[in-house]
Amino acid sequence: MKNFNEIASNIAEDAVQYARQSGIGLDYTRESAKSIDDILGAYHDHLDQYGDDDGAKILWNVAIVFGTYVGEMLLHCGLAEQGFVWIEDDKLPILSISDGQTAASSITNVSPITKAHKRILNGAEDGIKSFVDVVFSSMSGQWPKTGVLRVPDVETASGEKIERIVFKESDHFISLVAEGKEDFVIFQSHDGFFQFYGLGDQFVCEAWFNIGGRRAYAIVNPECTNTERVALVTPFGQYTPRERDIISLKQLKTAVHEYFSNLEEADFLAKVPHETMEM
Repeated sequence: MKNFNEIASNIAEDAVQYARQSGIGLDYTRESAKSIDDILGAYHDHLDQYGDDDGAKILWNVAIVFGTYVGEMLLHCGLAEQGFVWIEDDKLPILSISDGQTAASSITNVSPITKAHKRILNGAEDGIKSFVDVVFSSMSGQWPKTGVLRVPDVETASGEKIERIVFKESDHFISLVAEGKEDFVIFQSHDGFFQFYGLGDQFVCEAWFNIGGRRAYAIVNPECTNTERVALVTPFGQYTPRERDIISLKQLKTAVHEYFSNLEEADFLAKVPHETMEM
């Protein structure tokens, strides 16, 4: 495979020409992300027409073309100046800091092709515009407080790792723990992580922010005042959390929703009952 940096511009121009046939202009500006959302949204609206293997290949090829355009647009708009180039990560082209460069933002890897594919499969909540907004906000050192959802990576106790899931996918991972199929699940974000374990309707959940600063919070049951330790048995062992730290499935889902919905630590903490953990 050729160095993707040598062919990316040609692939991006394919996206420009395709869009032009539909009366859509792509000009490599940040604002063109909205047009990419519209184009990929049309494919999402007709997913039933791509249900077989051939259809899946078509959608992946569409993601490559328009994801490459998004990557080239990001490079044109500032990522190239920060040292980003196309590299291959397990045969998938992504944008990453080139060797010898120091990252000026909290993001060191950007996967626009994967994002384009998820936009097709998941719809508007996995939007390209919000993705681009997050990248540019990271570049400026200012994360947007509203209008953008977290898209964290997820890791399970059994070792499964998936990059950049959207909120509606979180229910599946909650169910894995609730049904005793996984010991724990971790959602890893740009500023820390959110983890939980348990079984049935009893869970223990923690949120960690600014790992270097070591800020950690236990999500608590506000209706329970007992801080004595109790037994919590799952198929993977017996734990002894404080009774106040055991929350219900409903409370866990609420906490997960707020974690995905609030990029700012303070905004998240304002929405969920919690206590600071002693380090």
